[in-house]
Amino acid sequence: MNNNMKILILSSTPWRDDNSFGDSYSNIFGNIKEIEIANIYCSMGLPNNSIASHFFQMSEKKLLLNLIDKENKTGDIVLIPNRKDNELTPVPIATKEQKIFRFFQKNRYMVFMWAREIIWFLGRWKSKELNKFIDDFNPDLIFTPIYINPYMNRIGLYVKKYSGKKMLGYVSDDVYTLRQFSINPFFWIDRLVNRFFVKKVVDQCDLLYVISDIQKKDYDVCFNKDCHILFKGGNFDVIPVRKPINTPVKLLYTGNIGAGRYKSLALIGEALDKINEDGVKAILTIYSQTPLNKKKSTTLLNFKSLSFRGGISQEEVKIKQQEADVLIYVESFDLREKLMVRQSFSTKIVDYLRSAKCIFAVGSTICASIDYLIDNDAAIVATHKNEIEVKLTQLIKSPEKLINYGYKAWQCGKKNHQIEDIQATLLRDFNQILNK
Repeated sequence: MNNNMKILILSSTPWRDDNSFGDSYSNIFGNIKEIEIANIYCSMGLPNNSIASHFFQMSEKKLLLNLIDKENKTGDIVLIPNRKDNELTPVPIATKEQKIFRFFQKNRYMVFMWAREIIWFLGRWKSKELNKFIDDFNPDLIFTPIYINPYMNRIGLYVKKYSGKKMLGYVSDDVYTLRQFSINPFFWIDRLVNRFFVKKVVDQCDLLYVISDIQKKDYDVCFNKDCHILFKGGNFDVIPVRKPINTPVKLLYTGNIGAGRYKSLALIGEALDKINEDGVKAILTIYSQTPLNKKKSTTLLNFKSLSFRGGISQEEVKIKQQEADVLIYVESFDLREKLMVRQSFSTKIVDYLRSAKCIFAVGSTICASIDYLIDNDAAIVATHKNEIEVKLTQLIKSPEKLINYGYKAWQCGKKNHQIEDIQATLLRDFNQILNK
């Protein structure tokens, strides 16, 4: 008889280890023997993870087809072909679906967001199939990311009400405060509508997880709750073997270049070009899945010391990080983007810490990720544009500093991100909520 705790997790995207949601949640919930997980997700595509055992899919496409003909189901169980227990079977996203996803990723216009909300508002997603999936799995707890999108929060509220189970929420971006910047009145209308549904779902949560100290300070007050910080974790039992410093020094950036980050990367490229005027001393390579539009291309591709290589798999990212000497982390200096990520903590930082490589970070101290790196002395940080060239020059000329800060990064990870500690705390929270 299986007496494992059953957790139902909601998500807007398929739970795939090659997307940001899957990367984080597989990390947080992976290898916990005491739980069984089901996932309800709300977009096209197939899951690809070894953590969850049951999947239910709804999507805008299904909702639209149902509005045309009621015989079309708005949601159904997803079976992964050839999957064995705890074994990951590669399941590629269909080319057509990939193109659609990339289009909306590249063109995040508010009209598209509102159109999606209208589809979910009109759609008949409260179906007998959804109810049966919830009944059959019969969760002990619901765990929901709290999104800026009202439709996902409405789904969370429905699942909570229908099942009658206790719910836990997890916030990883600022989805509520008004500490943002925009001169567009539609932005503020959208923000006020969205935060109404955020508040409704948070009020139904028995526990709210947040992703940074800055977010905890804000949301403890906003929601009158004692929020818990939940980081991504890693195995910090054994420090990776340190390889000799390359000549020229290899700098590496992996990840999203949106939210103005490409501008900060361009500042590093500009500084490196000056440093390399009398001989190549360091080069920066960027790997990113973010589509390059004309503006990003014009900004990034003008520097001899900077190379943009496009997207690679997570496995390849790990290899490239081990080959590098310095791992780059950036946030934008622009007001709008700074405020947008002010509460967010990048999951990429944990991967960086685990690699035991020197981290060079660029960004304002109001950003939670930058604030964290400074507080833990886990990186060399340029908090103003005019510091970038100076600190890079010092870094490139000091191999011992590269080694020293690589060790500091790993020590920070061991102290704050050991995965066994994070998961033990998570299980303790779950049991406390169930036993209330």
